[in-house]
Amino acid sequence: MAKGVPIWLLDIDGVINAVTDLPDRRVWRGHQWVRTAAASNEDIEWPILAATPVLDFLRQVHEQGRAEIWWHSTWQHNSVNVGTALGLPSWPVRECPEFVSMDAVLAAPLLSTKRTWWKLPAALRVLDEGRPLLWTDDDVRHQLRAADTRPWGNRALVLAPPMQAGLTPRQLRRIDRWLRKWPARPALT
Repeated sequence: MAKGVPIWLLDIDGVINAVTDLPDRRVWRGHQWVRTAAASNEDIEWPILAATPVLDFLRQVHEQGRAEIWWHSTWQHNSVNVGTALGLPSWPVRECPEFVSMDAVLAAPLLSTKRTWWKLPAALRVLDEGRPLLWTDDDVRHQLRAADTRPWGNRALVLAPPMQAGLTPRQLRRIDRWLRKWPARPALT
């Protein structure tokens, strides 16, 4: 059995940032979407489209100490810029020595093996630490098979939101139920 507060590896694009020009109003109502921009490498501003219920849920999980949230994204250390632009707490970036460069990520085949996907080793390290793992990443559906995660059992919840909508109400309910299985650390004040 895994111990401690879960670690949530949180991707940005396709999870928080809906990768689309028009928000999916079947997932979240029109007034629930917020548009902003965040700086990435070389101070290039990238558009961000996020659903406020997702942002509120993330803040609540953080404030209640239900999970330790870590950025795990190709944004790398620029992830904090996204958090700042969206008014999220300051979360650390999960170190990934396997991430070489954005050019290498873009050049990798869409369906890589688990040995080559740069994001997987960080998830495995969380499990090796004996911590429960919550991992939200839209690319999981392309990069991993159910057989890859089956050995993790109930120690992990891995979800792949639809990239044009990000996390959905149904996925937030599933995350909420899964997080109830684990003890929370004292709430943040």
